[in-house]
Amino acid sequence: MKKHKFRYGGLLVFVLLAALCLTTANYFNVAKAGILDDKFEELERIQREIEQYQKEIDSKRRSETSVLKELEKLEMELALSEKELEYILARIDYLNGRISETKREIEDMELKIAEQKELFSERLVSMYKAGQMSYLEVLLSSNSLSDFMARLYYLREIAQDDVRLIEEYQAMKVALDEKKESLEKDLEDMTWSKKQEEEKRAAVASRSNDRERYLAQLQQDREKLEEALDQMERESKALEKVIADLQAEGHQREKPGGLSMIRPVSGGWVSSEYGNRWHPILGKYKWHSGIDIAVNSGTPIKAAEDGTVILSGSNGGYGLCVIIDHGGGISTLYGHASKLLVKKGDIVTRGQTVALAGSTGVSTGPHLHFEVRIKGVTDNPRNWVKF
Repeated sequence: MKKHKFRYGGLLVFVLLAALCLTTANYFNVAKAGILDDKFEELERIQREIEQYQKEIDSKRRSETSVLKELEKLEMELALSEKELEYILARIDYLNGRISETKREIEDMELKIAEQKELFSERLVSMYKAGQMSYLEVLLSSNSLSDFMARLYYLREIAQDDVRLIEEYQAMKVALDEKKESLEKDLEDMTWSKKQEEEKRAAVASRSNDRERYLAQLQQDREKLEEALDQMERESKALEKVIADLQAEGHQREKPGGLSMIRPVSGGWVSSEYGNRWHPILGKYKWHSGIDIAVNSGTPIKAAEDGTVILSGSNGGYGLCVIIDHGGGISTLYGHASKLLVKKGDIVTRGQTVALAGSTGVSTGPHLHFEVRIKGVTDNPRNWVKF
């Protein structure tokens, strides 16, 4: 009887120990799942910050492009202004030369008028000294009618020549004065134009200097943002490793017989490969951690393999995103979706539609960003899926 009691007592202890082990295992599994949830929430926060940095960098780059175009326009305006000033200065030199030439012509004409008046006066004085004869006396001293007519003709011609020359010289002087006045008016206009063009050029140069300072500030701000972005990405990678380690501890059991992934979308074409590539938004070479498949918005996104959904929601630059844990530390990511059809914790099967393609997050058009990770480290999806 005592022997049976001992056996029952030993069995009871065994059952209690087993129950304790199961309870402890469940506790640690729940605790582990809680830690994993916390880490994913932290990763989502970091990804959101990364997305914000990328948006700010994108905004700075657009501003830089706009300022560079403005600077090009201002440089063209400065070049045109230089040409205009060169023309105005050449025109001013030409007008100054013509004014100086016209002044000399006026002086020459004034001299000729003075000389002609002097000759006319000398002629009258000579006639007066020759006998103080008047024109009438000259005519009356004629020997004949023909001599009288000849003398009258020559006297008239001389007087008319004197008057005509003086009138011609005076008319030429008036024309030269008008020409000089017109040239001086042109010179005044050119001088005013020169002043206006210099003021315009100074304003353009000042604007150009302001834009150059603004561009330098934009570039400095962008560089600081890129440094901060790099730091955030390093933090993201470190956190991804922590998550991978938690996954590797058995959050999802590995599928018996290994994995056989399928193409996550039908149709479309690979628009960007895995590896280092020129980032279309950031404008520099960045590591591309997956493969982009260009498809129409709304295209069904299918689970590449059986697994458990460990994230379904907005995930920084990935936009609306689904992450599926396939066990053994292997997970797949489906980014930039327009709509999510599963929630965190769902068990999904290979080929099941988990989301619809879109262009959310940091994206230049509708496509699927597909990643494969081994213990958090990205691997070329072509090693797992035939595209």
